[in-house]
Amino acid sequence: MIVTYLRSSSYNNYDYCQMQYFITYGLGHQSISGKKAQLGTIVHKVMECLASCKKEMQDTGKKTGLSTTDDALGEIKFTAKKLYTKKFVKDLLDSSYKYYTENCTHSYTGADLKFCAKSVDDALSYNDGQFDPRNRNVVASEPQFDIPIEEDWAKYKYKMPNGEVVEGQLAIKGTIDLVTEVDDGVIEVIDWKTGRRLDWATGEKKTYEKLLEDPQLLLYNYAISKLFPDYKQAIMSIYYIRDGGPFSMCFDKSDQVSFLEMLEKRFKQIRHNESPQPISRNRTHFKCTKLCHFYKNNWPGTNVSMCKHVEENLKAFGHDDTVEKCTRDGFEVGYYEAPG
Repeated sequence: MIVTYLRSSSYNNYDYCQMQYFITYGLGHQSISGKKAQLGTIVHKVMECLASCKKEMQDTGKKTGLSTTDDALGEIKFTAKKLYTKKFVKDLLDSSYKYYTENCTHSYTGADLKFCAKSVDDALSYNDGQFDPRNRNVVASEPQFDIPIEEDWAKYKYKMPNGEVVEGQLAIKGTIDLVTEVDDGVIEVIDWKTGRRLDWATGEKKTYEKLLEDPQLLLYNYAISKLFPDYKQAIMSIYYIRDGGPFSMCFDKSDQVSFLEMLEKRFKQIRHNESPQPISRNRTHFKCTKLCHFYKNNWPGTNVSMCKHVEENLKAFGHDDTVEKCTRDGFEVGYYEAPG
């Protein structure tokens, strides 16, 4: 398969289902976010806006006449006093909820809004506001990264179906929820989770020991070392708002070496796999029947699921011809926009 970058979601997606990975990241077809994921996005947006407001207040030194602009909610006007009120948080939640549910395929009820409100309140109130962005020295809110891996093994060169040759270095991409400074030379990365504390692929509970080897946290640790090189120490905190609270851990340079070894292995696994397999060959697994967009929806113009259609093409024509026949129109290799 063609692979030019990895993000934590794609890294994990390959473990979850090779076929789903191929359809998503190799062919460019997007699934629709589930309802629970959409509710998580609403909660994340509130936390992001609070962090952005605090950062604006820090940077300007002002207490009145403050404003920041959000890509979804538009201009947010506030004062230092207003920022810390429950009404301000509620207004952000209401605006976020309206934005993400107004033109959505899912149906929502008052219970969904209550879920979001409870999640936000739990995140902000934990341990007297320890993880409230307004109580933090905010370094960056939702920083995005696109970092090439400058290793010999990370070089790639592919000949595309149209004859174009694509070459470069494998990159890691992603977005970090929040970066704060907790001491001189020490930053803390905070990642909010509204879902359950489970491993996607295995369904097993993520313990502290397993989180120490979690690809997302190791990837973030490596990214932080490149984005903010002046900081000597980084704390990684993953906060399961509804399932266990925060888990914090420290990584060092040896963990960056381990991450690169892990990344190299995954890069080669994907690159040399021209026959991606579904999680369940007969598609009877509940992850296929209940959770997979590509199983539940047919390939356009057929009565065959998207997943089965791609598999049949792989068997009949091979990897390269399947890429040529089944790639979404307009999809560019190396580009992926998370579904919303």
